[in-house]
Amino acid sequence: MPRHFIIMFDEFSINSSDVKKGENNPEVIVASRCINVALFVSNNLRRDVQVSIAMGKHNDLRVISFPGESLRRVSPDERSISFFLLKAMNILSELELGRSKTMDNGIVVHRRSFADLLNQWNPSTVYRSALEPYSLQGYPNLDSDGLFVYSFRDSSAEEIDEIGPLPRPSSPERFILDVNTLFDGK
Repeated sequence: MPRHFIIMFDEFSINSSDVKKGENNPEVIVASRCINVALFVSNNLRRDVQVSIAMGKHNDLRVISFPGESLRRVSPDERSISFFLLKAMNILSELELGRSKTMDNGIVVHRRSFADLLNQWNPSTVYRSALEPYSLQGYPNLDSDGLFVYSFRDSSAEEIDEIGPLPRPSSPERFILDVNTLFDGK
C-alpha cells in the first residue's frame, strides 16, 4: 500500500452552482488543497501517495480516494479538483453501504465503515494527528506505507486505534506536506 492520507470532515457541502462559479465552501477548498498538496507538490504526480476525503459516521463513511498510482486526467488546480469531488459526491449519493466504485479517471468512491476500509486498505500502521503542537522531526521511524489520519472531529479521532499520535498542525494541508517532506528527505 502506498502512503495514504485520509482527511475526515464533519461537514462536506458541495453543489454544482458553487463549483461552476468557483465559489466553493471552505471544506471543498480545504479538500482540494489537500489533494493538490498530497499528489502534485513535487516534481510530478506522486504515484506512491493516495489521499482520501471522508465524511459521515465511522459505521457509514463516504470516502473519495485519489490514488496517485492509477489517477488519470486530474490536474492540480482547485476548480478541476472540485469538479471531480462534485462528480464523486453524486456517485456517493446513490451508492449503497458496503460498496465502492471506481470512476473512469481512477478516483475511487467508497461507502463503508472505517473498519471495512482498514481491512481493504490494510495499512502497515495507522497514525492519527493529535492536538499537541510539535514537529514531526521527532518521528524518524515512521512507516512510509502507513495510513495518516487528520480529523476535524476530536471524537472520531478517539475511535481510531493507532501506533501513536502525530503532531496536528492547524491545517490538514500542512500535515500532508510535513509527512511527505519527511519521507522526501529520507
